[in-house]
Amino acid sequence: MVRETAQGLVQAMRAAGDTPQVAVVYDTRTHSRDFAYAVAEQCAAGGMTVVLLDSPRPTPELSFLVRRLGCGAGVVISASHNPPEDNGIKIYGPDGAQVLGERDAALMRAILSVSELPELQEEQRKQIHVLPPERVVTEADPAYHAYVLAQGVAPADLSAAGLRVAFTPLHGVGHTSVLPALRARKIEVLPVERQCDPDGGRFSTVRSANPEAPESMTMAIQLAEETGADLVLATDPDADRLGACVRGRDGKFVPLDGNRLGVLMLDHVLANAAIPANGWVLTTLVTTPLIATMAQARGLTAIDDLLVGFKHHAGMAAEHPERTVVFACEESHGYLRGDEIRDKDGSIAALLLAEAAALAKQRGESLLDVLDAVWCRFGYHREKTLNYMAPGLAGRQAIAALMQAWRTSPPAGFAGLTTRRFEDRSQPRHTGSPTRDLPGDVLSLELEGEGGKKCRLVLRPSGTEPKLKIYGLARSAPEIDRAALPALAAQIDAVVEAVLADAHAQIEVMMRPWLGSAS
Repeated sequence: MVRETAQGLVQAMRAAGDTPQVAVVYDTRTHSRDFAYAVAEQCAAGGMTVVLLDSPRPTPELSFLVRRLGCGAGVVISASHNPPEDNGIKIYGPDGAQVLGERDAALMRAILSVSELPELQEEQRKQIHVLPPERVVTEADPAYHAYVLAQGVAPADLSAAGLRVAFTPLHGVGHTSVLPALRARKIEVLPVERQCDPDGGRFSTVRSANPEAPESMTMAIQLAEETGADLVLATDPDADRLGACVRGRDGKFVPLDGNRLGVLMLDHVLANAAIPANGWVLTTLVTTPLIATMAQARGLTAIDDLLVGFKHHAGMAAEHPERTVVFACEESHGYLRGDEIRDKDGSIAALLLAEAAALAKQRGESLLDVLDAVWCRFGYHREKTLNYMAPGLAGRQAIAALMQAWRTSPPAGFAGLTTRRFEDRSQPRHTGSPTRDLPGDVLSLELEGEGGKKCRLVLRPSGTEPKLKIYGLARSAPEIDRAALPALAAQIDAVVEAVLADAHAQIEVMMRPWLGSAS
């Protein structure tokens, strides 16, 4: 399958007239290196020149490498934060972004049309340029690391803040990029050494190598408590996502969800960066609306209705090369700043969050104090996601049946709130942007109730796991007195919890005939 995919890529590149050069990167999973060599050999057999980094490296470094070398395509062997038995292939176009739209469709057609696999001839091996580990460090990493560091917006030397960070790459590759970035800012970083070990791709010290799950950071939190660290950071195995915990007011570590991390990073950027006139902020329809509100308050254009997946952020960047990405994010812990990487980057995110924490500590504040100040100005926001697991063929059928039923007859409301607006993203849109107008299997409901209660409910099947994702998003009016914030937050939280609970119950009733006791 790996070789057929590589051969399909070769055929699609030829048809598109792309530069006949492919960059290949792999992570720490079992067989990732073997699969990377299989891709390299098949591409070379198809007449391509290949640059292969023969040391595990981050997915965003591949995106950077494709653009820097002017490649026609890039390939990453990784399954991100999926279970250890999984592996996968991510394919990137000449713009350094995962393929999207017609290019995606053309690639899929090419892969499915592969009928034979040309064998690699001995002279074709010369077309494979392998960078061994020592050359990866000296020839590939420096430019990428310099670019990551350039996306920071704080002073070069933050040692005076005395910030101490505990960091784990969760048996992945994050230490190759996060540690150099933070140490360049003179921030003390304490890595979880056991989890810097690739562990043969087993991820044996964690239940899930997903930094969205707070339990993935258990060892990093223990290290932070032992050393008095202020901040805990974690990247997933291919280092494109970031998770974090901060010290609460009681001294215990508190996990922050992907929305709140994005708000903190954007606040830091807006407060400390020179904002270009052509700058914009990009985010998705299931990410907190606070991102767009903050951006617009600074006079920035904000696109906040993208489908999930950073290939859509990259699609917008490709449509408007005249614009500068001041910040881009999605709620599933993906963040980016700058224009030379076209995918989320955990090291850029780690740098921005650590900078924000250092500057806050210098002021005698915590990141939680910063969040409170943002909420008091723009309104308290709460977002929460539920995952309804539906495994196997029956699960896929059940999810499809539910989505179709609600498309045909949208629910009247949830938890006492009435549906005021319904949007089916599978239907044609006319924004004028090919990326924003892409169809998606997503349903969005705007709910309203007595006392000004409002909540957005969004449903979409996961693209990688057997589950239906259910999002609840609510917010208060702006300009809140600090003393009134806790009570108001409790009210908004209660609205989100009630809407999600009712939605889950209704989904359970509708899907039970398909799933039986499996749900």
